[in-house]
Amino acid sequence: SLLASMADRLSQLLNFFEKNDQQALRYGFFLAVALRCVLSTFPYSGETHAPMYGDFEAQRHWMEITTGLPVLEWYEQGPQNDLQYWGLDYPPLTAFHSWLLGKLGHLAVPDCFALVKSHGYESQACRAFMRSSVILSDLFVYFPGCLLAVWGFSQEAEKLPHRALAVVILWLLPPLLVIDHGHFQFNGVCFGLCLGAAGLVARGRRLSASVLFTAGLLFKQIALYYAPAIFFGILAVCLQESKSVFGFLSNVATTGLVVLSTTAVLFSPWLLSPMPVASCLQVIHRMFPFARGLYEDKVANVWCTISIVFKLTKFVPASKIPLVCASSTLIALLPSNLCCLRKQRGPEDTAPTFAGALFTSSFAFFLFGFQVHEKSVLFPYIASFLLPLALGPKRRPPWLAALYCNFTIVCLFSMYPLLTKDHLHVPYAIGMLLLTYLFEQLPRPPMVLQLACRLFIAVAAAIHLLHALISPPDKYPDAWIMLFTGVSCCYFVVAFLAVSALQLIGWHRLERRQQGGGGGGGGGASKTKKS
Repeated sequence: SLLASMADRLSQLLNFFEKNDQQALRYGFFLAVALRCVLSTFPYSGETHAPMYGDFEAQRHWMEITTGLPVLEWYEQGPQNDLQYWGLDYPPLTAFHSWLLGKLGHLAVPDCFALVKSHGYESQACRAFMRSSVILSDLFVYFPGCLLAVWGFSQEAEKLPHRALAVVILWLLPPLLVIDHGHFQFNGVCFGLCLGAAGLVARGRRLSASVLFTAGLLFKQIALYYAPAIFFGILAVCLQESKSVFGFLSNVATTGLVVLSTTAVLFSPWLLSPMPVASCLQVIHRMFPFARGLYEDKVANVWCTISIVFKLTKFVPASKIPLVCASSTLIALLPSNLCCLRKQRGPEDTAPTFAGALFTSSFAFFLFGFQVHEKSVLFPYIASFLLPLALGPKRRPPWLAALYCNFTIVCLFSMYPLLTKDHLHVPYAIGMLLLTYLFEQLPRPPMVLQLACRLFIAVAAAIHLLHALISPPDKYPDAWIMLFTGVSCCYFVVAFLAVSALQLIGWHRLERRQQGGGGGGGGGASKTKKS
């Protein structure tokens, strides 16, 4: 079949990358760019859906506003800036990024960014420029960020071809590609900065890591998902570098100074305004719109899933819900993240502990946080791909690739309600079928994990059939959508608990299992194909 042939070609390509590290990045680069170009031909968020359209219009509008108005009016209500129409609600670095792209856009398609007059503008030239701007942003920020992350988390024993393969895989992550280049967003910029920062923390470069992460946080405030792990990771580096209490405090102070300086630079237009306090507070108010509610649409997190039987909004006052979410998130992430501060045997323990903290921190925010969106699952999803690198070849089981393939399937599945709104059924279906076929070709996990993965695939297929063939009850119009999110949430909770447990007992246990022959796959260990 066509899909089997495509999957076999993909498997051959991965094997080629493993053996030819010098050419791997070159071919991977062209493949990553080509896939982005192909996805750009599909519909985007809100296409032709007047009057508000969608995320494509929001990003275009921000380029219009930032290039057409003085900087101090970007976040303010005004006659030419109606904040109810996709008002700028991301941090300053997003605004400066929009300004830069808007300036380029005025040279290429000036009508697309005419102040006020361009609302809903969707010419082919405008679409081409906007789609190209996402690809260029990835090339300049996300791609280098992936290189830094792989450099930072790779163990010394990791072979160069495997490192090259890891970079290419990060460039080709299906959920990120579909959201940024199908749905339409600039998540790649935020992830490039955050991955680069994480790689630098893993290498002990706390000051440069602080600059990059602060920039990522001030590009998208949702980078807070990684903030606890980055905080404890940098704190651990400060402890390792210090020989006295004074040395530790000095390291913490210099790191804090770098963070504050980076923040001050990016907030400088508002700090230097006639009313700096009011101007900065308005920017922060726009960044954190608590009035929007607990979650957007139906999302695969705990609060949405349990709302079938327990609606938090009915038992907790609206003003207290953000506090409940913050407390729940902190309780969930602290045990795993505090592991960064315990004494480690060396880089072989430090790297996986930090990678695990990034995963559990972002997943805790996704599962228990306030104002969670379907796309937010990208944060734990991308963090998860740092773990195999950090484990190194001695601790990494051969079947881990199949497990990550299945995890990718679940993340895509959880975003199906969002993707179907944008008519992205074709790339979604192709991605799911290819990943399912690839899962069957990779070395198999132990029997229990193998059965769990296959059970999810079977349940997902049944839910898709139900959604396609049978209308939901009139009384419960979102019943099938809740099945998508609820089943995904159950999987995510198990993944979160599993990694949290491994953090607490120590990743070195995996090495003992490997040496003791416990890392093989039950029932399918006879498969010898390489991932």
